[in-house]
Amino acid sequence: MAAAKKIFIVDDHQMVIDGLSLLINSIPGFEIAGVSNDPEKALDMLKAIPVDIVLTDVSMPGMSGVELTRYLRKNHPDIKVLALSMFGDSMIVSEMIDAGVSGFILKNTGTQELEEALKKIAAGGDYFTADITKQLVKAYKDNQEGNHLTDREIEIIRMIEREFSNKQIAALLFISERTIETHRKNIFRKTNTQTVVGLLKYAYERKII
Repeated sequence: MAAAKKIFIVDDHQMVIDGLSLLINSIPGFEIAGVSNDPEKALDMLKAIPVDIVLTDVSMPGMSGVELTRYLRKNHPDIKVLALSMFGDSMIVSEMIDAGVSGFILKNTGTQELEEALKKIAAGGDYFTADITKQLVKAYKDNQEGNHLTDREIEIIRMIEREFSNKQIAALLFISERTIETHRKNIFRKTNTQTVVGLLKYAYERKII
């Protein structure tokens, strides 16, 4: 009989740790190797405890799940990381993926999905809950739409970010203010934004500026 996969839980809420421990100990083939509500202390514990998967919260005081994942990928590459969060914001998920996470599930996940995620990751795969996948697809589509901006439109967005007026932008680009106004209308339409604040938020999220 194969040895049980060892799970380590990191979450700053003890109730979450207690609940997850009960769930995981009820799943055949998995057992809790350790827990911590302090991510920095968890790193010290992981140096001495053999672990297959770390189940970590994303937002924690002191050290975030992103930082914890980066550390583990660099210093303990054999340990897989499954992220757990209340929210499935695409930016947070993308950061965790970039850090090297093997999966991402929400805290309202049931025992069946948690078991499926752990088994898939333990077997060397990745697991992202359906809601997370939808968010990633939406973010990808939004990013593709953002890529439809022309070089000139991106140049104008960067000038808007520097608080240049239409008149100043027109002078710098050697075109008329009316042309700048047309460009701005097209930019707002393509980005589906109505205000400068909304436009800049859109541009920052997609690394246009």
